[in-house]
Amino acid sequence: MELGIAGRRALLLASSGGLGYASALALAQEGVKVCVSGSDSVRAEAAAGKITDETGQTAFGLQGDLSDPANMDTLVDAAEAALGGPIDILFANHGGPPLRTALEVSQEEIATQLNPMILSQVRVIQRLVPGMQERKWGRILMVGAAAIAEPVPTNVLSSMFRTAMAHYFKTLSHQVVRDGVTVNVVSPTAVLTERTRNTAATLGAKKGLTQEKELARREENTPAGRFGTPKEFGAMIAYLCGGHAGYLTGGNWRIDGGDSAGL
Repeated sequence: MELGIAGRRALLLASSGGLGYASALALAQEGVKVCVSGSDSVRAEAAAGKITDETGQTAFGLQGDLSDPANMDTLVDAAEAALGGPIDILFANHGGPPLRTALEVSQEEIATQLNPMILSQVRVIQRLVPGMQERKWGRILMVGAAAIAEPVPTNVLSSMFRTAMAHYFKTLSHQVVRDGVTVNVVSPTAVLTERTRNTAATLGAKKGLTQEKELARREENTPAGRFGTPKEFGAMIAYLCGGHAGYLTGGNWRIDGGDSAGL
């Protein structure tokens, strides 16, 4: 399917690995000029190099430290300079927070996660959306989580902050759709990434299971009987950015192999 986005410019937060990298790769394969970013500039540049090698599309890697919202202005300026124009597509993402229950999480951990999970995300969105409205085209996407629909007992930080951002996205979607800007959340469940493996190691240790056994247990319990792949997640990101998806906005799209219990 021709998505009609070749030549568009995309900035992807926290995209030097995992789902962010898979999304950047999928967009580059559609001819989008991509800028990957992360707290480690060397890793971001390496990720961009891999995308260029695989697609032939020039990609750029920049440092984008989400721990301070002020860094987002520097990142946007650098990305627009590298890509040669204004950003058309924003992929909002951040590193996964530490696994905590509601009684385990500390005040310090809540305060520490506020910047990367909310304030920096809102800062870059508010910086880019007005320009998209003026140009009458834009795509804003966010990596969600199962915790948006159903609280995850072992990850209260994700339940708190990602749910808050999902409501922000829904509110924003109503305000900009007439300007040709769509706003969507894409929520993975049981998509196999390094984060999935690390989570399995942490939760498995509490049950007396190895990482491998916890991963096998989780995979077997999915309706699909297998983990999803980052490539499958990236394909959905690319589609929602395409010209055929201009009427799809305000949604929480589940990439979960049918894992959700409700509609």
